[in-house]
This record gives sequence, structure tokens and C-alpha cells, in this order.
Amino acid sequence: VEVRLLFDDVPADMTAEEKAYFDSVPATTAFPQPLPQPNDEGRQVVRDFIATDTVSIVAMESCEFCWTIFKFLKAIGVSYSSLNFDALEYAPGNKGNVIRACTQELTGEVTFPQVFVDGKFIGGAADACIKWKKGELQPLLEAAGVKPPVGDNGDWNGYGGDPF
Repeated sequence: VEVRLLFDDVPADMTAEEKAYFDSVPATTAFPQPLPQPNDEGRQVVRDFIATDTVSIVAMESCEFCWTIFKFLKAIGVSYSSLNFDALEYAPGNKGNVIRACTQELTGEVTFPQVFVDGKFIGGAADACIKWKKGELQPLLEAAGVKPPVGDNGDWNGYGGDPF
């Protein structure tokens, strides 16, 4: 059984081309963008989404932590649904930021992704990976009925890596 880490194909250092591009772009200062107030419509979108699947993730398409949880769940054979609030479909009317604000209001957390198992918030990508390493995520997923059947690769789709 070949053991692969989630980011095996991503080099640790920038290529010469990436470094040249980085050096050519002027530095900028990030500034916080205020979120709109949560509203009933956004709250309902979030509640309905969380109820659509056993494992539901409120995420961003442009978020590396979100990619981590997506790759990790795929590696262990667990299906999930994601609501990427930064997708273009949520741009009109600032709906994506309303969804973000409503999710933050629901969980009390401001970072993403936000992972729900059986409708219960379990944390973000790092939280899920830490729970896995401690053996705490496996029983949550089993109790929710999403553990994949033991196959030729073994338990949890044969995953033997470190999610970090």
C-alpha cells in the first residue's frame, strides 16, 4: 500500500517563475472587509445547507485550508457537500458575505472552512485533522454512518497518512 501525504505534489519552495512574479508585484497592505449583518434569509440558507448532507462544509473556493479538508475527506473515503460562499453565484447582492456572516454567527468562529457532521459543528480543517490524529474524528464519522466499507485498501479507504 502506497502511503501519500495530501500535499506530496506541491513543492515547498517557489519555482523561479513564481519567485520572479512575486518580486514583480508591489507589496500591499490587507485591510479587513466589513461583513454585512446576518439576516433571516442567510440564516435559512446556512441551516438548509447543513441539513442537506451528513458531512457539510461551509467553505471558500480560494481557501487552502478548505482544500485540505476536501482532500483529506476524499482520502479517507468520506463524501461531503460544500457551500463555497465566495463562488460567483453568490456575488449578486453580496449573498456570499451574508452567508459567511450567518455561518460565523451560528458557530462563533470566523475562520473557514467550518465542518458539520450530522448537523453539529466540529470545527475547521485543522480541528478535524487533529481529531483524526487523536482518534476522535473516526467515531464521529462512524456514528453519523459515513464510514466507508472496509475494502481492498483496508479501513478508512486505506488511509495511513498524516493529514498535516
